[in-house]
Amino acid sequence: MQGKEDDGDDLLQFVRDSADGKASNTDRVARHSSRCCCCQIVSKWSSLRAAAPRRGRSAGDVVCRGCGMILGERIIDDSPEWRTFANDDRGGDPAAKSRVGDATDARLNSLSLSTYLVDPVKGGGGADAEPGRKHKRPNISSDSAKVKRMQRNMARIQEVADYLSLPKRIVEIALDIYAEAEKQGVNMRGPERDSMAVAVVFIACRKAGNARSLKEFEEASGVPKRRIGKSFMSLQRRLDLEVKQASTEEYVQRFCSRLGLPNKTQMIAHAVAKKADSLELSNGQPPVAVAASVIYLVAAYTNAKRSIQEISDVTMIAEKSMKRVCKELNKSRVVLFEGVVMT
Repeated sequence: MQGKEDDGDDLLQFVRDSADGKASNTDRVARHSSRCCCCQIVSKWSSLRAAAPRRGRSAGDVVCRGCGMILGERIIDDSPEWRTFANDDRGGDPAAKSRVGDATDARLNSLSLSTYLVDPVKGGGGADAEPGRKHKRPNISSDSAKVKRMQRNMARIQEVADYLSLPKRIVEIALDIYAEAEKQGVNMRGPERDSMAVAVVFIACRKAGNARSLKEFEEASGVPKRRIGKSFMSLQRRLDLEVKQASTEEYVQRFCSRLGLPNKTQMIAHAVAKKADSLELSNGQPPVAVAASVIYLVAAYTNAKRSIQEISDVTMIAEKSMKRVCKELNKSRVVLFEGVVMT
């Protein structure tokens, strides 16, 4: 009976402390995180082991799993939030998780955390200042305007990438290229802002081996492909970038998937596209047009027919261009399909 009285005294003292405001949230949780008064009393009489109390974070309550008694209520959860903007959100230091603030970007830290010192007016300390001299204040808003401009351009890059359903790694490559362009002083303002932002994503796709045509970027951004190409050449020259041209195979792989062609047809299309590149049978045509024509020919030969209109809609290549390239490739069909097993 002495244990029962001790437990009752502990609970009574906790209630008094809570009413007086002496018990903090931490004290409330710590006091009842290891035992329950009711369960301890019952366990002494029935030899049952009490279950550990359970803390309900959504309601702010501490509930005993053994008897359901509410040991504490309206407890503020001051632990780090589950959400994190770290590179690896599956683990790491809990202190790195934050409840407030947007995702930080290292590309903007050097600008957003600047300190400005204002020079004192000459002639202070009792001396007369020069007559007619005005105090010149530093242009504090210049860096702020640059940060806002970078944020707008980065948002535009993200918008184009989302429209094209590009993976995150390509977006990161594009943002790094853009940050380097800003560092090198490339003009990213005025009428060139949109075309430069789209060209940055175009370069990132080329570097990552994700073949995309200028026509696709024109549809995604509304910027004419001629302007995108001009900005692409300008960035390549200013940043000294080595960007290789997308191969016919890369386009074939993506277009076959979008057209839902059988695996056998896709394998043959890959082999034919590789031969067309090695034999230089494209006759100066862009790889995307050659890829569309190869798919049309292979689909017809393998009885997985797709209309020229379907392929034109997916590849964004005009039907006239496809027919012209198909005519050239058909002249070398014996070489292209040599060693290929048809089904």
